[in-house]
Amino acid sequence: MDTSGTGNTAGDSGAVARYAGLGTAACVVVAAGAAALLFQGQADGAFWRGVIGAGVVAGFVAAPLLTIIANERRKFGALKSEVSRLSSVDALTSCLNGSVFASLIDAFRNSPSSRQGALLVVDIDDFRAINARFGHAWGDEVLKIVAGAIKSSVRGGDLVGRIGGEEFGVFLPGASKENAERVAERIRGSISDTVLEPGGRNCPLTVSVGAVLFDDQFEFDEMFRKADGRLTEAKARGRNRVEFIDMSDDSDDSDDRPTLNA
Repeated sequence: MDTSGTGNTAGDSGAVARYAGLGTAACVVVAAGAAALLFQGQADGAFWRGVIGAGVVAGFVAAPLLTIIANERRKFGALKSEVSRLSSVDALTSCLNGSVFASLIDAFRNSPSSRQGALLVVDIDDFRAINARFGHAWGDEVLKIVAGAIKSSVRGGDLVGRIGGEEFGVFLPGASKENAERVAERIRGSISDTVLEPGGRNCPLTVSVGAVLFDDQFEFDEMFRKADGRLTEAKARGRNRVEFIDMSDDSDDSDDRPTLNA
């Protein structure tokens, strides 16, 4: 995907020029043909003056008009693309919205590529207390800080979605257990190290993470249910920690599941 904007601009300009050029040529041909029929039977001088004049006039009129039309078509296409993009992301954090996030995971599940990977559910600890103490404006700032920390901790091909009020999902396709644990701990540690002092008052910021590892075809709802269960356990064990479960292990309630402590 071209994120610089220069490639798309050059391509759009070329498309406008092609549209206007071909359209103008077609108008010139049509106008000259009509003039040839109109001046048919007249002296050669009058005939060719009529044909050439009609073509020139058509070209002068059509070229700027078709360029304007092509530019408007390009702008409309860009607007449609922007509307489509905005409808798929959360306006505050620029993360994928929950439905798009889930759909993309299920699309991966149905692809012929490797099914191995991990789903992390990241929840901001005591978020309601932050809102109550510092106000919703700072609550929104916290959401943006956490979203930024998550996105800076993952790879380009990973997915980050806002799946609830203060809850984010992270999908790591192809990640091994070690990779997933490293990413989860990087997210937790990065947010825990954030210094936040709204109005000069200290605001501790931490997250709890529930994570599920998988190496087979599982639907998003099933993966989320198990990851959310681990999130609940992370909260119960004191928050600011990561809890994992491997979906290849059928014993969900096993006490020997791997954990990462803060």
